[in-house]
Amino acid sequence: MTFATPWALLWLLAVPAVVVLHLFRRRLVERRVAASFLFPPERLVTTAGRTRTRLLRTPSLWLECLAAAMLALWLAGPSFGGASARHVVFVLDDSASMGAGAAKKAIAAVAARAGSLASCDRVTILRTGPRPATMLGPGDVPSAVPGALAAWRPAQPSHDSAPTLDLARELAAGGGEVVFCTDHAPTVAATDVTVLAFGSPAPNCAILTARRVPHTAGEDLVVRIGATGAVGGNELTVDLGDGVASAREAVVFEEGIADVTLRLPPGTGTVHLRLAGDALSIDDEAWLVPVPERVVAVCDLLSADARAALQVGRVFAATERVRFVGDPRDAQLVLAATPGTLRPGQLEVLIDPGAGERDAWRGPFVVDRSNGLFAGVQLQGVVWASGRGQLPGAVLVAAGKKALATEDAVDVGRRVRLDLDASVGNVVRSPDWPVLWANVVEACRAEVPGVEDPNTLVGGEVRYLRTLVAGKGDREVALETPDGERITGRGVRTVGFVPARTGVHRVVGDGGVELARVGVRFLDPAESDLRGLASGEWPAAPPSATADAATRDMDVERRVLAALLLLFVLLDWWVLDRARPAVAVPGRVR
Repeated sequence: MTFATPWALLWLLAVPAVVVLHLFRRRLVERRVAASFLFPPERLVTTAGRTRTRLLRTPSLWLECLAAAMLALWLAGPSFGGASARHVVFVLDDSASMGAGAAKKAIAAVAARAGSLASCDRVTILRTGPRPATMLGPGDVPSAVPGALAAWRPAQPSHDSAPTLDLARELAAGGGEVVFCTDHAPTVAATDVTVLAFGSPAPNCAILTARRVPHTAGEDLVVRIGATGAVGGNELTVDLGDGVASAREAVVFEEGIADVTLRLPPGTGTVHLRLAGDALSIDDEAWLVPVPERVVAVCDLLSADARAALQVGRVFAATERVRFVGDPRDAQLVLAATPGTLRPGQLEVLIDPGAGERDAWRGPFVVDRSNGLFAGVQLQGVVWASGRGQLPGAVLVAAGKKALATEDAVDVGRRVRLDLDASVGNVVRSPDWPVLWANVVEACRAEVPGVEDPNTLVGGEVRYLRTLVAGKGDREVALETPDGERITGRGVRTVGFVPARTGVHRVVGDGGVELARVGVRFLDPAESDLRGLASGEWPAAPPSATADAATRDMDVERRVLAALLLLFVLLDWWVLDRARPAVAVPGRVR
């Protein structure tokens, strides 16, 4: 047995209330007298108040308890079966344009439809997107709908709702219903889906692009703003943070476009851009987090003589954003003469001509410039001195049949070998030498731990590179949204997150320590254009006649309970009327 309104069963508390009334009833003592005028007036008035008495199991008690129970069951709406439970699958359009007022109307409509379902019915709520998402269910109770809808905030860029509707049809197979809530009129008629549109056309402004362009005196903030509909102008507010006062710029559109350029002082932190409020708020804000410097850590394990011959100090002094470390585990670039243990993302350059005689090679040299390490390396007029041993790995530089530089095929990291005697020849004094090391450093810069791009879009990917070194605080990495929710990423060394909300997010590591900040903003000109929104209802085709014939009248139980309730009330009235004593009248014999 199921109930349409389970909360109405609380009316069963009326049964113990009836029992309590019978326990504390006013009981009059019957006395036989010849005439009532023989008693003083105060003796004819019963003492006020009720006292607890012995419970008398009278027919009136049982009839009143049964009447209270029938009333509670009638209000709860019981059902003993006879028809299969309904399964309603609601599909919510998760596009950002729903935030222009349609989302609130859709929530109210879904809650109203779910409230009209019986407790035996089932509800599923899906959210559209590149991949369909389940908000409730499958097959949950209707009373859980308000809680599931409370956390819904549509914010996704344009996407196809067909995959989600196909999933809804599969879940509703066998007599279920599909209700699609959106803000656009359906472009293709679907007889098996009820479409509810709550959109309303409106003008709108949106931040299209926002960039921080560095230069010698600081940075320039370059912003492009678009407008659709009858928009004459707007105002852009720029908050520089760190206690810096906000700047306001008037925005004047020409053919729906306005460009704003502002000078940012050196050391500016997170920049927050805001347009004046309009129909859609998600595209009115943007956050720009400063790009952190990616400093390459270099560990030099070469001997002092080899270091001097290779002019390592001079080469790296001319290279920007490089620091030297003593532990090879903390380095992205390792210089050594013998192979060591590589870790993910590490580049090891082995420079050793070996023992024995030397050969001087004047070219021509064959250089694999498809490898990024040797891009732009010409080796014109170079004399390369090497040993007579054979290098393993894929050849990068060769003179005739002699391999001078190779790259090993390793499982983790990269290992490059140079058969070079820097004390002979002119390789380290040629223009190609600093070019080679600039390429090496830039290849290692991409492997510096940290967030790859601190500014991304909703639906994009935030990528964070871990160190994979114990004690560095990034064993467990999560993305914390502005409202405190933590998103678990995927990946081993590179952990990826897909933000679904705008604002400044934090990448946190072990113990909740902040590792980086990421600014997430919304960008989708198609969603920002609200001129094509529509409202209306397109109901699905009615069910077949055979399906209607198989459905029994579900109100028969309530009719039976109503009849029993009326019967018990009438019987109780009849019993009480018969038990009521006759009124004594002076001068008349009872």
